[in-house]
Amino acid sequence: MSESNKTKPDAEQTKPPGAAANYLLISAGSIFTSMLIAGFIVGYMLDQLFDTTPLFFLSCAVLGFIGGMQKVHQLTKRLDPPPKNKESEDDQKS
Repeated sequence: MSESNKTKPDAEQTKPPGAAANYLLISAGSIFTSMLIAGFIVGYMLDQLFDTTPLFFLSCAVLGFIGGMQKVHQLTKRLDPPPKNKESEDDQKS
């Protein structure tokens, strides 16, 4: 009985990700791109407003890149399987 319980989690971990994971990855790419483009646009507008040509353009682009990477990291964290709890495995064995 305990051997069959051990094989089920291994089989679940080797399964390829489903269609939902593919859509999640597509949205991660579009979110990253939109954050970067928004940074460029905001930086360009601030440069036109204050007449400081490369300053705000580059700094907002870097902020958009960092924000996009954070969003992608949050989304892809959902794809990772939850960590196994050793205490619950020990309780099941005894």
